[in-house]
Amino acid sequence: MADETFYLRIIAATGKFFSGKVRSVIIPQCDGEKEVLAHHEDMVIAVDDGELRFQEAGSSEWRRAVCGRGFIEITHNRATILVETCERPEDIDRVRAQAAKERAEEQLRQKQSIQEYYHSSAALSRAMARLKATRR
Repeated sequence: MADETFYLRIIAATGKFFSGKVRSVIIPQCDGEKEVLAHHEDMVIAVDDGELRFQEAGSSEWRRAVCGRGFIEITHNRATILVETCERPEDIDRVRAQAAKERAEEQLRQKQSIQEYYHSSAALSRAMARLKATRR
């Protein structure tokens, strides 16, 4: 039987989040989610703000993380995820995330340039992903 695992590295702007053998990783995308399994076709995929899940080799438990935007590169049965942020749900300060959501919503209500609009929209998306992960 072929090895049904692959090597995964998750790297955020603050440093390495995870590195090891996994059976599966599910990444958030703007139009849903994508699962990557062993021997996946080589490609680069955009990652959106949201919940990332992966299953380590030899475990049936899913580990969860809240990640920011970035991309995943899959090549030769190895995957590297490079994202702006990545944190475990239990490390998220719910009060701070709620305050960030409210600030972003207020900024979106104000007249602003298209660049400021995209920045505020991204901040709102990050805050909502963080709040969603703390509800579990």
